[in-house]
Amino acid sequence: MRTDGFDIFGASDIGKKREENQDHFMVADLRRQLTVRQTDIPEKQNAELFGCQQGSIMVVADGMGGHQSGEQASHTAIEASAKYVLDMMHWFLKLSADDEQEFLDELSDCLKSVQKKIWSAGGPGGRRMGTTVTMAYLLWPRMFVVHAGDSRCYLLRNGQFQQLTTDHTIAQQLIDSGGMSPDDEAVKNWRHVLWNCVGGSEKQVRPEAVRCRLQHDDVLVLCSDGLTGMLNDETIRLIISSADNSEQAVGRLIDEANRAGGEDNISVIVCRIDRPDDCDNDQSVGAFDTTIV
Repeated sequence: MRTDGFDIFGASDIGKKREENQDHFMVADLRRQLTVRQTDIPEKQNAELFGCQQGSIMVVADGMGGHQSGEQASHTAIEASAKYVLDMMHWFLKLSADDEQEFLDELSDCLKSVQKKIWSAGGPGGRRMGTTVTMAYLLWPRMFVVHAGDSRCYLLRNGQFQQLTTDHTIAQQLIDSGGMSPDDEAVKNWRHVLWNCVGGSEKQVRPEAVRCRLQHDDVLVLCSDGLTGMLNDETIRLIISSADNSEQAVGRLIDEANRAGGEDNISVIVCRIDRPDDCDNDQSVGAFDTTIV
């Protein structure tokens, strides 16, 4: 689906080993109203919610907590994220550096609001359910990402493929602390254990916020760990680099993940940026910054 220089496509697949898909995703446009382009939540397909914002949103959520609880947590996260950006956030057509920090703070509050919805859905002393959430808001030429968990946001620029978000897993903490490599058995045993997510415990979520200046020919990928658990970064880079459009890239990524075993649900959103007329951004892949609040 191509609008305003963004070719965006998303899909979610149950994989080969799971009995239920606990992932959800959404691609939406904000043009004085939120118009849902794609989602796997049926009652929200083609929905229009009115507000006063503009931009594009991509969200991936990977639920946990048992069959119904995990699906409900990710479902709630997608719906609550969309409602939050309409009802409570102040979007800016022109953002100064000070505005951008306020913008990131508001996005971080979005995940805290989503967590309250998930806690409420579980009921008093009820089900312990949680979800990862990775949400990107595109307001050309800027992108703002808020994130909790081990779903990911990647940027492909000039052949370099870079993970913008951090995996909030015990395994990643062991690697970051030094002295351990991803191939160590101790690290592998902790690669699916999250220290930060939305819901899942009584702990307050600690949103990670990323901002990045985009440029012509950038490709963005948001995905659940059902993709990255099956395919390494180089394989993902090669697939999206060789695809003709975002829909083809998503289809190939899901097919390859299933061919590699399909051990988990697989959700992917790919966004290819075609804005040659106003490409005046920084040329380095490292033109972004990350904070955890």
